[in-house]
Amino acid sequence: MNKILLGISVLVVTLSCMIENGKMTSENGKLSGVSICRDAYRSTDQADAGCEIYAIGEADAISGKYGELKNVIERFQGYKYDYLLSIYHSIDPSKNNKLRDNFDTLSDITGKYIRGFMKLPAIVKAVTNGTGNYTLSLRPGKYYLLVISGSVKSNNSAESKGNIGYKIVEIKSSQETIQNFYFQKYEMTGIMIARNLSGC
Repeated sequence: MNKILLGISVLVVTLSCMIENGKMTSENGKLSGVSICRDAYRSTDQADAGCEIYAIGEADAISGKYGELKNVIERFQGYKYDYLLSIYHSIDPSKNNKLRDNFDTLSDITGKYIRGFMKLPAIVKAVTNGTGNYTLSLRPGKYYLLVISGSVKSNNSAESKGNIGYKIVEIKSSQETIQNFYFQKYEMTGIMIARNLSGC
């Protein structure tokens, strides 16, 4: 009888440690880091306060038809860089207008995709504090992270509220995973590259 009571006591204590607000907590891992803004001209860094981090498990992202986050953002960033570089080199107004129209279309598509991603039911969100730090408690597994800068914005519909980025991280039980983010205006980078290439 004493052994049975002891066993029940141990089970109750174990379950109470594992369940908090209906969620398993003892197996959770910790995702933390800092978001930084980089100044292309002064070569200085500052905290990216108000940066938003949206995390979702890989299976939930794929089931919600948002498993292409990496490809969508990489395509957008690649075209944005090429577009900015091209308009700084080109003196042909018609060519620049066509490039701008193509970029605006891609920006609208990317923005729509991002807004849909942010509304997924399984999304967990964190916002960086005044020093650019954030923390999330997540169950073990692979996660897609959508990141929106709190300080760096660009003149396009996808990044009017903050420049975007992504990461894919693996969360392990009872371990901390560090993931930092860095934002720098591509417009500024493009200007610097164009000036260097032209000898200005």
